[in-house]
Amino acid sequence: MPKINLPGLRALAAAALCLCLGSAHAQDAAPAEGPALDSLIREAMLYAYPYQEFMKMRHEALEVKDSATATTLNHFRHSRHLATPKDHWANGPIRDTFYSTNWLDLEHSPLVLSLPETHGRYYVIAMIGADLNTFSYVGRRIGGTSARKVALVGPHWKGEIPKVDQIIRAPTRDVYLNLRVLVTGEDDLKAAHAVQDGFLIKPLMKTAEDSPLIKPQAQNWSRFVDVANEALVRNPPPGTEQKLLQRFASVGICGANCSWDKLPATVQQRWLALAPEIEKNELKNRLNADRKTADPNRRNGWTPYRLPDGFGSNYTMRAQSAAMSGGILGLEAAEATYFAASVDGSNQPLGKGQSYRLHLPQGRLPADAFWSISLYEFVTGGQYMVDNPINRYSIGDRTKDMKRNADGSLDIWLQPTDPGPEKRANWLPTPEKNLFYLMARAYQPWPEVLDPSWVLEPVELIKPE
Repeated sequence: MPKINLPGLRALAAAALCLCLGSAHAQDAAPAEGPALDSLIREAMLYAYPYQEFMKMRHEALEVKDSATATTLNHFRHSRHLATPKDHWANGPIRDTFYSTNWLDLEHSPLVLSLPETHGRYYVIAMIGADLNTFSYVGRRIGGTSARKVALVGPHWKGEIPKVDQIIRAPTRDVYLNLRVLVTGEDDLKAAHAVQDGFLIKPLMKTAEDSPLIKPQAQNWSRFVDVANEALVRNPPPGTEQKLLQRFASVGICGANCSWDKLPATVQQRWLALAPEIEKNELKNRLNADRKTADPNRRNGWTPYRLPDGFGSNYTMRAQSAAMSGGILGLEAAEATYFAASVDGSNQPLGKGQSYRLHLPQGRLPADAFWSISLYEFVTGGQYMVDNPINRYSIGDRTKDMKRNADGSLDIWLQPTDPGPEKRANWLPTPEKNLFYLMARAYQPWPEVLDPSWVLEPVELIKPE
């Protein structure tokens, strides 16, 4: 059994206590005014947003019995079908993998995660803390695909730790597991289901459930403040963020000693005025169908998403990831690198019945696990797959009978109508009227893809003859 680091545990506990004591009377301090107040509310909201989103997703899964994600604590909930245009559970749902989710509480007992032998089949479990930072991975890239057991241990646990192959300490008591299992196609469903069923999790000991008390509610900004504070109490941030919370206390974000009711009316009014605009303009509308403005990261019409292995102090990026994910959070770049295109090479929006060609010089995206290019239509409420006569929603390494050029390159034809027998095998149908965007995914990408200089060819508009 690995030796328990008791000094380290005591340091964590001390940091949490220091954080709590440091903010004991902070909300009583005089708040800023004018632009300074607005700036502080914005900063505090972006910091707290992931905590609130985490608790909202957790509540919907564990407390709302008829929700699309309904499950029970410490149990996997498995999706069992490949995504289609009818699936609106998340923006841009992936069709390459099945998703499974699991909500954990590590406060009163470690949990033992059993990983099955998958015989080389790709899978990954992202372990996500209450601040929506992914703190660890297990899967094909890290650890391989042989059967093994992993112990998940809470930040304050001082008791027995079971004998397992690996021990992972979580930074927060509340944890979200997101499992992806590769599916090769409709004829692979039964085998993929069996792999999913092999992932099991069991507490070391039976404990009573200790649920949050405050119910999250969308667009209720007083509730936002209180949910975030309860989340901070349950999951104390690292001691390095103590001074940050002391600053945010005057606008209501600090943990146990902050609440909406304690805020002055003037501060409450600024929250109610600012928060909806911050969420709409800075968080929710990051992928805009009509966006033609210069994007410093966009090249050849593609915006790369090479996510770091942790957000660190980039609280804006962390909040944007939380807002856009729909509960399906991105993986670090070494696990999966993404590229999104909502415009062609001339920076014009994709769609409105026009025809395009996407050229892949290597005949693929360079990746060891799998790759795909999926298409999503902009509709009211989100971005989803396009209903089409051949039921094709993406093209990738598992697409059958694709035709490559003599030099091995691949052309993908993007248009609403059948391009004819010579091109049909490489046809990815587009909407007849609406705008759309493409998402290219490379799982376990080659080193060249991780290099910021690597970029896809632009989507080329085919002008009518």
